[in-house]
Formats: sequence, C-alpha cells, structure tokens
Amino acid sequence: MKADPHLQRRLVDLADLDLRLAGLTHRRDALPEQAALDDLQAQRRAGVESAARAGIHVEDLDRAIAKLRSDLEAVRKRRANDSKLLAAGGISERQSTELEYELRSLARREATLRDELAELGERHEAVEADVRHSGAVVTDLDAQIGMAITVRDTALAELEDSVTATIAERAREAEDVPADLLEVYSRSADSAGVGAAILNGNRCSACAMDLDRSTISAFRSAEADEVLNCPECGVIVVRTANS
Repeated sequence: MKADPHLQRRLVDLADLDLRLAGLTHRRDALPEQAALDDLQAQRRAGVESAARAGIHVEDLDRAIAKLRSDLEAVRKRRANDSKLLAAGGISERQSTELEYELRSLARREATLRDELAELGERHEAVEADVRHSGAVVTDLDAQIGMAITVRDTALAELEDSVTATIAERAREAEDVPADLLEVYSRSADSAGVGAAILNGNRCSACAMDLDRSTISAFRSAEADEVLNCPECGVIVVRTANS
C-alpha cells in the first residue's frame, strides 16, 4: 500500500493519541479515588454489621436481665411470705424447720440471682458501649464517604474531560487520512497493540527490536510513499530523517 509520507507520519500522532486514550480509560477503570471510596464503603458495611450484632446482643441481654429480675422478685416474695408465716407462729415444729430451711435456700438463691444480675448488667453496659462506638464509627465513615464521593466525582469529571478532548483531537488528526489507510492502521493496532511507530535508526520504536540489515536496506530503498510493516511486531513503521 502507498500513502503520502506526511499522512504516514500522522499515523504516529494517531497512535500517540490512542495510547493516551488507553491510559485514560485504564485510569478511569482503576480510579484510585474509586478504590478509596470502595474501601470506606466496605468499612461502613462492616461497621453496620458490627453495630447490628451488638444490638442483637443487647436485646438478648435485655431479655436475660428481665428474666433474672422476674426470678429475683419471685424469690423475694417467697422469702417474705415464708418470713411472715414463721413470725406469725401457730405452726408445727416440723413446718417451722422446713420454713427455716427454705428461707436459707431462698437467701442463697437470691444472692446468686443478684450476682448474676450484676454480671449481666456489666456485660450490658459493655455491649451498649460497643453499640455506641460502632454507631460513631459509621457516622464518621459516612462523613468520609461523602468527601470521598466528591473527590471521586471530581477526578472522574476531569478524566471524562480529558477523554472528550483527546477523542476530539484524534478526530481532527484522522480527518484527512484516507479510509483505507485508517483500516490498515486499525488492523495493525488490533494485532500489535500499536497502530504505527517511528523507525528510529534500525530499531522499531513499537517493539524496540533492532531490525536486520537486509530489512533496513529494503526499507531505505523503498519508495517514500510505501507503507511498511515491522517484520517483528507487524506495526506500521514510519520512516523519518533518522531512519
């Protein structure tokens, strides 16, 4: 294929723009600001889950404490009734002995319940503190997420502006390039990853390979408008004064 040398040189400019677009697209797909936001949102989810677990634990402790208080109240009422019966007199010695034994058992049971209630109360306070801490963490993360979204959106908007400007610049660069030459360029870009590259001395600047003497000799003897391809990577090689 033949093409004006100036048009061939324009292919290198197109390749530079395509590489720039590829870089912008990669940055958009792997935006550091998005990764930072994703990390904060993951931390928030973990914080919400932690707060939910702590909340469920508080509810379990509330039920356990309510049960202990109910049991304690029942023991106290039973002790009070037994004490009244014992103080009133008029019962047999055997009944009196049984009441005294039951009162001692009830006193031990009451002491045990009070200890268990105190222990659960301490655990309840600790878990409530966890709930408050988790809530504070989530609130702080919400603020950080809000700022991270602003930073992400700003970075994304700047990238989109750069992509739009580069696409427009590429369209202007390709405007006068014949369709058949652009098609060859596109095939080269698809297969080699780069559409066109400078032949720098005897080296292809796309694959950085030094071409053999016979190839360089053939390239130098070819007509200026001949479209050449690197035998190593297949990219269109554009000759300059340094080739």
